[in-house]
Amino acid sequence: MPLIHVVNATSSSVDRKRELIRELTDTYARVMRMRPDTIRVVIDEHDRDSWGVGGVTLADSGQDESL
Repeated sequence: MPLIHVVNATSSSVDRKRELIRELTDTYARVMRMRPDTIRVVIDEHDRDSWGVGGVTLADSGQDESL
């Protein structure tokens, strides 16, 4: 039973998480030739002030990953 673990520094809407889970599952199943119902996806979301890069939190860094 494969597990895809996504760690994200920003919160996403429920609809975006549904889409991500669906797309990751479909892609993994296709590439690995596995049944989609055997694939697990976990999304861990953290506040930007709980994630640091280069000694600075993302909240303080000014970095923005959104489009």
